[in-house]
Amino acid sequence: MPDRPPRLLPPGEKTHRLPRKSQRERGYTTRWEHAAHRFLQRYPLCGDRPGGRAPVLSKCRDEGRITAATQVDHVVPHKGDLELFWNEANWQSMCDSCHGRKSAKGL
Repeated sequence: MPDRPPRLLPPGEKTHRLPRKSQRERGYTTRWEHAAHRFLQRYPLCGDRPGGRAPVLSKCRDEGRITAATQVDHVVPHKGDLELFWNEANWQSMCDSCHGRKSAKGL
């Protein structure tokens, strides 16, 4: 029986991914941990953002639930851009559930 021909990939589709950098390599260092801790002290609820900006994908806030935040989220993914990484205007406080939901969407 002949071998099946190789499957053709759409143009631009990668056949493999490079291994993801570690958290430390992506900037989540002790400095980040301290900054995130201070941020959560100032903005303790899921969906809190500096300047009263609207949260991005905080289901808790959208549904009027008051939920303690446990993580600091980058509203716009920084993708290695250190200026965006450290820009607090790009941060929001989130609970684990909302952060996981937002991250799963690739945002």
